[in-house]
Amino acid sequence: MKKFNVNHTSEIGTDTWLTPPELIKSLGDFDLDPCTPLNMPWPTAKNHYTIKDDGLKSPWFGRVWLNPPYGRELIKWMEKMSLHLNGVSLIFARTDTKAFQDYIFPFASSILFIKGRLTFLDIKGNPGISNGGAASVLIAYGEDNVQAIHESGIDGKHVFLQSQPILLVGFSSTWKSVVKVAFTKLNATAALSDIYKMVSIVAPDKVIKNRHFEAKVRQTLQLHFERAEKGRYVNPNKQQKLIF
Repeated sequence: MKKFNVNHTSEIGTDTWLTPPELIKSLGDFDLDPCTPLNMPWPTAKNHYTIKDDGLKSPWFGRVWLNPPYGRELIKWMEKMSLHLNGVSLIFARTDTKAFQDYIFPFASSILFIKGRLTFLDIKGNPGISNGGAASVLIAYGEDNVQAIHESGIDGKHVFLQSQPILLVGFSSTWKSVVKVAFTKLNATAALSDIYKMVSIVAPDKVIKNRHFEAKVRQTLQLHFERAEKGRYVNPNKQQKLIF
């Protein structure tokens, strides 16, 4: 099994620390890294967004590698990954946080709890004098990424979240995409009131910007989803894999 320069000292105190490149390579090729520094010393994906591109606002595509800032902005990155649902994230294993509870456990396909603690690298590629100060996890979204983690050889405990449907969704601002993602946490059929609540959770910014979002949700359901009975709709994610 692979290990990546692990030791046990104090926590890194800055957001600009890089993942050991051999760890990323062990997971295969990625299409996009939406969160890289301006002078990245090595490629982490075929395409990169820096602070100039604003990876939170720019569209995500393909298989994403995400090592986000570990400060207050973390939850925003994990929220966007919960909408994209195709890629691998690396963050600390702080499972009690809102990011984990609201945007990882309900949407991730599996989690690898890495053995030991990772030592991250500075912008010049030099390892820090100490490790990150906490255990790290790799989070897979989609069955292909579950398989990539499983075959990576990285030492640790790989936990499969069997209750989640397999769903690969390219990031989109359309209401159709948002409603499909909302359905991932609902039962085989869902009432309108529950769908409204879940849409508010998975796309809060979109809801805030549209005073009449409930009307948009109803319109989307009528156009793209099957109605089970009055006020209830069928959840397609419980019946088949959705790839779009």
